[in-house]
Amino acid sequence: MSNIIKQRFKHGIFSYYSNDQYIGKSLSEYGEWSEAEVTLLKQIIPINENIIEVGSNIGTHTIPLAKHVSNGGLVYAIEPQFQNHKLLVKNIEDNELNNVKVLKIAISSKEGKAYMNTFDENMTSNYGDARIFNSNFTGAESVPLKTLDQLFYDDVEEKKPIKLIKCDAQGQELNIILGSKKIINVYKPYLYLENDDINTSKSLIEEIRYLGYKMFWHLPPLYNPVNFFKNSKNIFPKIISCNIFCIPNVSKIKLNELWKKLEITDSNYHPLKKII
Repeated sequence: MSNIIKQRFKHGIFSYYSNDQYIGKSLSEYGEWSEAEVTLLKQIIPINENIIEVGSNIGTHTIPLAKHVSNGGLVYAIEPQFQNHKLLVKNIEDNELNNVKVLKIAISSKEGKAYMNTFDENMTSNYGDARIFNSNFTGAESVPLKTLDQLFYDDVEEKKPIKLIKCDAQGQELNIILGSKKIINVYKPYLYLENDDINTSKSLIEEIRYLGYKMFWHLPPLYNPVNFFKNSKNIFPKIISCNIFCIPNVSKIKLNELWKKLEITDSNYHPLKKII
């Protein structure tokens, strides 16, 4: 018996694992996933720009972003984990999108090979918690490693400008940035990065500051009270997404006073230190 369910939600048709305790559960209860992230990115990205998304999972953000930039823009959706990749491809096809290019590859600071965990589809799991490891283990999937610079600068003849790099890569964000310095220096894209690892946060923040960026915490709750299904029950109490929104110093974007209060000035500070 398959645990994959197919439904129409806020941003289109999605197949998802019914026993996925976060993304799948959010889709089934609310018809959306971490909608505040989508809302923010659609506000700042023009409709004809190109986006790199590292860690696309099943495409809950890929698809609305691709629809947003459909006036000439592309989304490069990178998802190395085979179970998530399978549903990502299906969801893109079911939504009839032709401006998404899917890459099944892991991204880091250097080229090589790594291993990823897989999920027992008969058990409840967090399918978003797919990570890369240096050594092989039982049930692991071997995946190639490359840098974003290799994929989008070094190894391409026709270089396309990048307006946004979005990463949700389970602690690999620092390595991803270290392997993206060329495209960051050339294109000065916005960066939207998960930063929920207290151990790597300081290094990540200082590296991005060195690259010429201002940074702001973006900490949306998983529960959206005005969700698509109008479900008033919060099944994710006190759970937030811990991200940083990074703007190149050369940008002329204007932020309101609320954003200025969230600016990262101390690389030692992390909002989850108060919670853990």
